[in-house]
Amino acid sequence: MKINLKPVFKVLPYLCVVWIIGACHQPDTKKQNGGSTDTIAHKLPVKAMHDDLAILWSVIKEMHPAYGVFTPPDSLRHTFDQVVASINEPLSETDFIAHVYPFISNLRCGHTQVKYPAGYKPSGPPQPHLPFEVLVKNHHAWITTHNNNELNTGDEIISMNNTSVAAIINHGYDLYGGDGYNETFKEVFLSEYGGFEDACNKYYHWQPPYHITLRTRQGKLKNLEVNALAPGAALNTSTTTNANNLADWTESKNTDYLPLRFFKNKSTAWFVTKPYQYADTNIYKEAFKEIHQRGIKNLILDMRHNTGGDIRVAIRLLSFLADSSFSIIKDVKARIPNPAISRFERYFDTARTSSFNEGFEPGPEDGTYYHIKFRPTAWGQLYGKLPLYKADHYKGKLVVLIDGATFSSAALFTAALKAQRKDVVFVGRETAGNEQACSGGTIQHLTLPNTHVIVDFPWMRFVSAAKHYDFGRGIMPDYPVEYSPEDIVNKTDPDLQKALSLVN
Repeated sequence: MKINLKPVFKVLPYLCVVWIIGACHQPDTKKQNGGSTDTIAHKLPVKAMHDDLAILWSVIKEMHPAYGVFTPPDSLRHTFDQVVASINEPLSETDFIAHVYPFISNLRCGHTQVKYPAGYKPSGPPQPHLPFEVLVKNHHAWITTHNNNELNTGDEIISMNNTSVAAIINHGYDLYGGDGYNETFKEVFLSEYGGFEDACNKYYHWQPPYHITLRTRQGKLKNLEVNALAPGAALNTSTTTNANNLADWTESKNTDYLPLRFFKNKSTAWFVTKPYQYADTNIYKEAFKEIHQRGIKNLILDMRHNTGGDIRVAIRLLSFLADSSFSIIKDVKARIPNPAISRFERYFDTARTSSFNEGFEPGPEDGTYYHIKFRPTAWGQLYGKLPLYKADHYKGKLVVLIDGATFSSAALFTAALKAQRKDVVFVGRETAGNEQACSGGTIQHLTLPNTHVIVDFPWMRFVSAAKHYDFGRGIMPDYPVEYSPEDIVNKTDPDLQKALSLVN
């Protein structure tokens, strides 16, 4: 499931679903500088794109669990009509997807993403790479690593090619779907996974050299012309400090790929989770056994960049931490009685449909939704009160690290933990996943028949165990932490430092 992270139109690393069974205003490119670099042998006909968009609208309107939840239907339809009107000439797959994304982004579902057709192979010259990377926060961008002597870590980019950085960021936000009104995921995407560069390439189609206005760390404005990163060149930095965040920790030998560390001469442990895998459940037993044997009183649970996975694995982790018998979700709902049976079923992946049928079954109607029942397996139930793992249950102080890539079932876990453990403290940034609910379960592949573009399409909505929440937002940290460009370059960990200050 791990794939190339740089292109905007491929899935964020381990962007996992709530997996249960098997796999539970557009730019006028003619007006942009330089034209598209995605030169391919053929382009998609206008009629084919329009016909596929009509199908996509119909499927979303009838089936998508987030339709009308965060964006009113008339507003979403307005965005859709703008997208259709903007497609008035043949486009490459890349440009077609770039045109479609503002509509998908306005749906506000992080599990709904658009992908290239199966077997797609780009041709033509590669797109240029910027000679720097950025840290995006609050619609501003600062340089982190770079490959130009005139650039410095911490310089703020004011504009590129006479376009404000806020405009670039806003268009970058439209190149990927995110949950609700959250922006921290968009910031992670633009900062860590090439999203800022993708906005320059796929929206503006800029070619080097780039004209940049900067504000230096000393507050002076500076105008530069910089070239693209040369092939094979690496990004460097003038900052030489490299923090050793592990110097005061010893690491357990019993937890394999999930690091469990113990602070020297302190009764403090730091357990790092990752996107859920089935083998995690055995590691959890070993980790909490060792935590219990060592008499740990302070546990830092690291949920950063945990993008989810099988929710039953999350249940096992929660069983070591909740105060008493607990739940992780309240309900599972769909827009139609049985998502496996619809007039669009020929466009969906049959293997994923079979997986849905193995794990779920239709339930009763409830207003505008239909309840979906879970078929119990050897892993147990999904609904109702779930038992604690009592042997090595952790009862000490708990600090949880979260960020803009804590998503899907990891966010459902975090919401359930917040609701069902007293005195838990959250440090970091708002989670990518909503606190109240998550569209997921079965993430289908909807193949548009004329262009063969694929849309990741969730069939259900999982309602979390949250008791109190801010609608459309993720879990908010009790102690917000912001990173500086120097933190990124020096690999310091302010989240961990804040957590240690709380437990010490």
